Amino acid sequence: MKKLIPFVFMMSLALILVLSACQSVQTTSFDSGKDSLSVAFYNVENLFDLEDDPSSFDEEFTPTGKKAWTKDRYETKLLNLGRVVSSMDESMPDIIGLCEIENRKVIEDLNNSPYFKGVKYDIIHQDSPDGRGIDVGLMYNASKIKLELAGVIESTLPAGDRPKTRLILHAKGTLQGQDLHIFVNHWPSRSGGQEESEPNRLTVAFNLRNYIDEVLAENPQAMIVLMGDFNDHPNNKSINDILKAGKGDNYSFENLMWEMHKNGQGSYNFRGEWGALDQFMVSRNLVDGEGIDVDRETVKSHREDWMMYVNDKGEASPSRTYGGPNYYGGYSDHLPIFMELRLGN
Repeated sequence: MKKLIPFVFMMSLALILVLSACQSVQTTSFDSGKDSLSVAFYNVENLFDLEDDPSSFDEEFTPTGKKAWTKDRYETKLLNLGRVVSSMDESMPDIIGLCEIENRKVIEDLNNSPYFKGVKYDIIHQDSPDGRGIDVGLMYNASKIKLELAGVIESTLPAGDRPKTRLILHAKGTLQGQDLHIFVNHWPSRSGGQEESEPNRLTVAFNLRNYIDEVLAENPQAMIVLMGDFNDHPNNKSINDILKAGKGDNYSFENLMWEMHKNGQGSYNFRGEWGALDQFMVSRNLVDGEGIDVDRETVKSHREDWMMYVNDKGEASPSRTYGGPNYYGGYSDHLPIFMELRLGN
């Protein structure tokens, strides 16, 4: 018997190590009984696959490209994003809007990554004509809500040398018998300067507003959620004047990030200043205190200490994957945003 003790000890130690390794990635399951619908949006910072797509300028995100985008880096990125998404709430978000994804494949790979184990989403996606080959997409828990692609909004940009940009996805479903419309956005960047590039975002805002007006003409009581990286702040013309989104009854959409931005907070840090580029805007029937309604206490830019990079001045910003050609191995240069809709009785 004494000779068996070291063997038993070693087997026990091995079992402990295996269990510890399994627990290093925490998986989460849906709570189908909760009386709310959780919604997240995340600019995931250049989630490209490893293949060179000849129809787009994605060569730098290949194993032999400038970014040296290898299988190990890709899998680390998927693991990092899964960790962030799984930390947003006690259970995984029911709906997740995404931008800066290359194609449907990378959403599927994210869905199959360790933190999503046992939690399978349905996917809505359509390839965009964007020159860099980046799109928007939507993941949703079909046991909580059924959604379908109802349309896309395409815009031709008036400024710059790349007239094609990301599509806006329009997903439609029903929630407790009422129409719910979700629009996933990634508006043109501020490259070249905010003022110089503003006509591009005004154009996209105008096209989106016209599309929304058609939806409302068909059903004035439709519940509408706009989510995305708008590359403009809540107080910019494209949001305030064109979309008519802001704070209070004078606006047709309530911008849930208005106060956050006003208080110097948000999802993106540019040269030390925080701003709410990533936003939720909702139709007024989702903030009227009746039936299905936004739980304002849940609205946030989601932030954990381990998601942040702190410089030598003690200033924190999102820990990014790349800074120019330099690989840092972080999560994203944006924080995700999160909210819950309280469901009516």
